[in-house]
Amino acid sequence: MSMIPRTLAGLALGLACAAASAAPKDDLHAAFAKFLQAKSFRAAVTDVKNGETVSTMEYVAPDRFRIKPAQGPQSLVVGDTMYMDMNGKLTPMPVPGVGRMVAQYRNQDFLAEVERGMQVQALGDDSVDGEAAKVYAYTVTQPMKADAKTWISQASGLPIQIESTGTFMGHTSTTRVRYSGFDDPSIRIEAP
Repeated sequence: MSMIPRTLAGLALGLACAAASAAPKDDLHAAFAKFLQAKSFRAAVTDVKNGETVSTMEYVAPDRFRIKPAQGPQSLVVGDTMYMDMNGKLTPMPVPGVGRMVAQYRNQDFLAEVERGMQVQALGDDSVDGEAAKVYAYTVTQPMKADAKTWISQASGLPIQIESTGTFMGHTSTTRVRYSGFDDPSIRIEAP
């Protein structure tokens, strides 16, 4: 084998080893960085304890959300304006800070937390609705402390499910967010 093929083979092996030994926090960071680039997606939020859907949501970049709680009317958020469904008509409602409130689904600060040295543990392979995924466990501190697990699709590299367990006002709960429809052009949200 000549020097060039040996060098290329060595380089390929080195890259393969580097990819295989990537730290779990690097994998998690890459998945969420990719998530923040998504132009649209759907999310279903479930209470893990009772299996009930809490809400569904659709997102369209950069700042549009359609939120449908299991109980109650749907609402749209376009920038800092919330539109509530009142008797079949979407009516603007003053909700200061609503844009920041729903932006938790696109949390830029999470990436900074991962970069600051968050401890991330790889839990191995699993699947979500038949989609192969790698699972990671970690603890977040914002907006409140919670133990979390994220399933990252092996096909797309995107987070497809997140479970978090935390305590709020003395009650501990586990919530599951299942993501789908990344960059689906059929997801449209327009201000009324």
